[in-house]
Amino acid sequence: MAAHMGSMKTLRDLRAEARNPDTAPERLHELIHLEGNRADIDSGAGWCREEVAGNPSARLDTLQELAADQDDFLSRLNAARNPVLDPGTLQQLVEDKNDLVANAARERLGLPLRPRPTHHVVHIPRIDPATGRVIR
Repeated sequence: MAAHMGSMKTLRDLRAEARNPDTAPERLHELIHLEGNRADIDSGAGWCREEVAGNPSARLDTLQELAADQDDFLSRLNAARNPVLDPGTLQQLVEDKNDLVANAARERLGLPLRPRPTHHVVHIPRIDPATGRVIR
């Protein structure tokens, strides 16, 4: 059991491996398929995905898979920022539901960014305490 525990990689080790540009592209692809999920703080699986997405050594098919994951905006965002991701996949991300992802793809393609939503300024009226009437 002790030997087995010693061979297990920690979350920190897995994430470091996933972000390391010297990690083999095949290994990076394996890292995005580890079992586990982000909801489990000790799970390296979910957290490796965003690191791989930002790694310039990741294969194009790995990045395309991450860019298509509608449940993981951080992986889509990092894939959009990765110089390896192809223009066709970037074009798909231009209309992403997440503005950060869409704008990362737009920036890479030289397109204008999505306009920021306009905020309506709420005017709070001032009340004259003596009369109870609104002061302009």
